[in-house]
Amino acid sequence: MREDWIEKELGDLCDTTSGGTPSRKNKAYFSGNIPWVKSGELDKGVIFNTKEKISAEAIENSSAKIFPKGTLLIALYGATIGKLAFLGVDASTNQAVCGIFENKIFNSKYLYYFLLHKRRQLVGQGVGGAQPNISQTILKKLSLPVAPFPEQLAIVTKIDELFSSLDSGIVSLKATQAQLKIYRQAVLKKAFDGELTKEWREVNKSIFSWTDCTFKGLTRSLKRGPFGGDLKKAFFVDYGYAVYEQQHAINDNFLSIRYFINDDKFKKLEACNVGPGDYIVSCSGTMGKIARLPHDAPIGIINQALMRIRLNEDVIRHDYFLEFFRSSLFQRKILKDSRGSGMQNMAGIKEIKPIAIKLPPLEEQKQIVQEIESRLSVCDNVEQSIEKSLEKSEALRQSILKKAFDGSLLSDLEIEQCKQEEGYEPVDVFLKRIQAEKIAEQKADKEAKTKRKN
Repeated sequence: MREDWIEKELGDLCDTTSGGTPSRKNKAYFSGNIPWVKSGELDKGVIFNTKEKISAEAIENSSAKIFPKGTLLIALYGATIGKLAFLGVDASTNQAVCGIFENKIFNSKYLYYFLLHKRRQLVGQGVGGAQPNISQTILKKLSLPVAPFPEQLAIVTKIDELFSSLDSGIVSLKATQAQLKIYRQAVLKKAFDGELTKEWREVNKSIFSWTDCTFKGLTRSLKRGPFGGDLKKAFFVDYGYAVYEQQHAINDNFLSIRYFINDDKFKKLEACNVGPGDYIVSCSGTMGKIARLPHDAPIGIINQALMRIRLNEDVIRHDYFLEFFRSSLFQRKILKDSRGSGMQNMAGIKEIKPIAIKLPPLEEQKQIVQEIESRLSVCDNVEQSIEKSLEKSEALRQSILKKAFDGSLLSDLEIEQCKQEEGYEPVDVFLKRIQAEKIAEQKADKEAKTKRKN
């Protein structure tokens, strides 16, 4: 932090308060027109409307209160800790949201960017289990640098400019990413329609032809995991047979195995066993993700959220099968009948077995995979480059914020220009004046209340 700045705790300089939730037993409380902000809604930059609204009666009979337009909101609970938004209208909030009122010490956007910079620190201070939270006490003890007001404005302007440039680059990168996905799926569609190997077939037409089959015909075995009651955490032991979970299929990673079962339990559930070379598919929530157990994977069983597939290697190659299964062409077929209102579940084995498939012979499958790889290898490299650029963009964003609040974002010339502005004051003078004005206002309010009483 610059030597001519002053560091203070947020609570010494800002007035804050959290909201509240009216009793849901009284339906009239939720039939009003006062916007009621929940922490999950702090993703809009500026909030003008909310999913739920409460009544004036709800405000009177609960800890909910109305925050004025311009109030900076910050989430205190759960996965949303540290999320920020401004109120574009007068509104109320629930208790998971803290309001930081506007004042003369800070430009609101300056405070917004500072809290954005400190979000990781706040998340790290969260306490609790599944839904960690921070208190207003933690927030109020957060040390923040106070810069002269003209410098605050200059810092906000520069951050806005740099972030705007970053955001434009990110939009372009994501647009390219989307185009690559479209191109990838177009290549796969042509591959599995037989267009990529059209010339190859003309040369080999007297030998090879495609056949009609079902998904069941590609496999030697299809098996879903056991019912939940058959595999409870109470059955798990420190070592033994592995229990494969959905995360293994989703992440295609088998380095971490959390649960094991003993010999007796394995024998009872042996129909659901898996081992090296088997495929597992996620069937609930994040559906349709597939991975193949590596050669050194331990023997185990699948849990209830997985399906095991063993291929019929006489009719289909492993490399072809993976490309085909992961294509949007096939994913649409297995996910179109997914069931459930909350956590969705993939169509069951009964629905998957009869899915019709046009299957090329093994030699053409090999050729198709080669055609796919030759077209998508460049695509893969570009996608990796985009991912790295997006990561660098986020790192640069954090670097900009760090410089902003250690006082090194503005150049010497820009700082000198701030000092030449009318009304510029050193921070200590600025703070003393604001504090004096606040005391005078409080005294005037007190005198006015006394007069009204008399």
